[in-house]
Amino acid sequence: MTEHEIPSAILPAPRKAWIHRATIGEAKDCLLFLDGELYTERVKAPVILREPEAAGALPPVTCVYLPNASAAGRHPDYTCNEAFADFLAREMPPWIEREAGRFERVFLCGLSLSALQAVFTALRHPGVFAGVLAQSPSAWWQDEWLAQSLPAMPATPNRFWLSVGTQERQTNVSHPPTPLVQTTSQLDSVRRLFTALTAAGHTIHLNEYDGGHDSACWGEELPEALAWLIKD
Repeated sequence: MTEHEIPSAILPAPRKAWIHRATIGEAKDCLLFLDGELYTERVKAPVILREPEAAGALPPVTCVYLPNASAAGRHPDYTCNEAFADFLAREMPPWIEREAGRFERVFLCGLSLSALQAVFTALRHPGVFAGVLAQSPSAWWQDEWLAQSLPAMPATPNRFWLSVGTQERQTNVSHPPTPLVQTTSQLDSVRRLFTALTAAGHTIHLNEYDGGHDSACWGEELPEALAWLIKD
């Protein structure tokens, strides 16, 4: 895994990225992970993906992990942020091609708040990403603003893997370090997002796993989720 710096004309400062190239064969697809430090350190994505790649259950993929600039900056970046969506859709693909190689498809991946941003970005910029992995997306944000805003979004269909734990039932929860308050449960809001995305013509796989808002659960479903997402 190699570390790089990404210059940006959209964001106020450069961002870091880690590139993990396919170890077996030539990768035709690239996975762009938001919350890069969470995916590498807690979910253990680089380790988890080794076995299915070696077994042929998952084709070779190159992964680009985008860590957060700061804990406080994570919330504004991932709450349906137009500027950050522009950065991901307009600046990241050419940077990936220049630094990691040319790929047939790029997929956008996120968890919790970054999953919300991943879905929002793909909807706002249709045709850029071939699909989205959204693990426990924070669809409750702003009274489920994203689901309610779908009629105003471009209608180009995409593929989304949505997941949520059956134990994610908490309501009226504060999320420091910013004054972010969750009034509805993750489970109910993701179910409503699934319904709204389906009605809008997108292809959705909803996985309700037995667990909570937990990196171990996200890691366990990762091989199956990615295999479904990147299949032809």
